[in-house]
Amino acid sequence: MKKVFISGSISIKKLPLAVQKSIEKIINNKFEILVGDAKGVDSLVQDFCNKKQYHSVIVYTIGKYPRYLANTNFKIKKVDVPKEIKNIRKQQQEKDKQMTFDSHYSLVVWDGKSKGSYSNIIRAIENNKKVKVYLSELNDFLPQKKVIKKEIESIFRKNNGYTTSEILTYLPEEIKDFFKRPQDLNKFLVMKNILRKEKTIYLPTDKYSSLFIIEKYRGKTKGVKFKKEFIDWLKIEFKDNHLPKQATLF
Repeated sequence: MKKVFISGSISIKKLPLAVQKSIEKIINNKFEILVGDAKGVDSLVQDFCNKKQYHSVIVYTIGKYPRYLANTNFKIKKVDVPKEIKNIRKQQQEKDKQMTFDSHYSLVVWDGKSKGSYSNIIRAIENNKKVKVYLSELNDFLPQKKVIKKEIESIFRKNNGYTTSEILTYLPEEIKDFFKRPQDLNKFLVMKNILRKEKTIYLPTDKYSSLFIIEKYRGKTKGVKFKKEFIDWLKIEFKDNHLPKQATLF
């Protein structure tokens, strides 16, 4: 029996009609559905299958019993997590990895931001699994020609940006030599009046706000993430000023 791993972002509160139709095709083909036990897409998919009275569903969990189970006729598969993994999110990732490996296909309902859904898409691509991606910002499925690592990475970064550590890995070598640590880049940007430090966090100055994404958690500002446009700006900044490698920036 063919198996389909269906996953998606917790932020998704309702299964889009196009996704419902896709799941109906899966049901009509009598494929086995692999799904997790979280809120969001996991519970929505379980509820949809339950409503359709389709019980060829396996709910994966890392606990003794799923956090959500729409029907006791669904099978349950417990995924054992290595004891050295203490982080809850990383423990849940082990479950997602197992579903990718156990499946033939993946269907991901993505908000373009969720790192878990992003990882599921990338993992499916890397393991040569056929994958369909419904992108909520498009209100449609991505064209299959765009379900490639480069395009998925671009969507994820557009919505999430880069941390200071991540941005350093994307800089050209001649610029990267100036910044050995994330702190070095932050200090340089404060000196150039690109960023300002407010208590313990960095925020963009008004003139350069378009280069950054303001990171928030539960309504509280946590700092900034860098947009791809920042890399382009920094390249021009270095080119125009011809900073020699031996220059002292700080």
